[in-house]
Amino acid sequence: MRRISVKSVKAHIFILLVCFLAFCGAYGRCAEAFSGDATKWTVRQYGDGSRSVQSMFYTIYSNKGELAVIDGGWENDAPKVREVIKRYGNHVSAWIITHPHPDHVGALNAILKNNSSGIRIDRIYTTPVNRKSYQRTVKPWDMIEEYDTFRHLTRKMKCVVYLEEDDEIDLIGLNMKVLSSWDASVDRCYSANLCNYGSLMFKVQGKKKSMLFCGDIMKKRQNRIIRRHKKELRATYVQCSHHGNWGFSKKFYRYVKPSAAFFDSPAMITEDASGHFDAMKLIRYFKKKGVKVYTFANGNGVHTVYLR
Repeated sequence: MRRISVKSVKAHIFILLVCFLAFCGAYGRCAEAFSGDATKWTVRQYGDGSRSVQSMFYTIYSNKGELAVIDGGWENDAPKVREVIKRYGNHVSAWIITHPHPDHVGALNAILKNNSSGIRIDRIYTTPVNRKSYQRTVKPWDMIEEYDTFRHLTRKMKCVVYLEEDDEIDLIGLNMKVLSSWDASVDRCYSANLCNYGSLMFKVQGKKKSMLFCGDIMKKRQNRIIRRHKKELRATYVQCSHHGNWGFSKKFYRYVKPSAAFFDSPAMITEDASGHFDAMKLIRYFKKKGVKVYTFANGNGVHTVYLR
């Protein structure tokens, strides 16, 4: 009778264990793929390449059937926004308004005024505007009446949530963390453009990929954000602050290190060589780094990336 050594038995057990774990891993990946449990999110930027105006409108759609809308653009963009939402079942799980300037909240205001298409909205997330500070520093381009309209239309809606810095929520399966919002530092530190500085800035994170949305925050606030959130800025994709113009500098984006950058601007801004707009300098920087750049001027402003 052949005697089997303890060392040999242990070796065989180890090999069997390795094979078993490898099988379990392969089976799990296959089962996930076939069961549809692997969630994928489609992020889409919408811009009209034929118009010479800036705006901001994004959707995030999961393969589980949930839709998030970010801003929406001007009031006259409402028909386009309605049509996009209709394609996704007329149901918005979460609508994020980064700040109440007309090129961001106008379309939602129009839809709330006349929701004849029957759009259902589960939650509206936005920044906690300080109306007194806003009024005290308001400029003609602010069009504060758009904020007043939003506040009036949503005054009885229990689904409106005001987000603050460091808040974290589940956004249709993505982890969403707020990196900047309207707070006392906005009221205290800026004499103008409070609505821009008070924008929601947030990061949405999947298992492997992420996207940073910077709203319309301008350059003077970037050092504060870097100081407080330097380790959280890294993202696969970035929506450039203030439409990529007069916003964050190259210093900020060195921390982000994106593979693609979105400019919510038409050619009159992104291709201006006069020096009045600085978006072109930032675009050159990204292209030199091998970063894909999306603007309203290419692809008619409709661009898609994926989060997993």
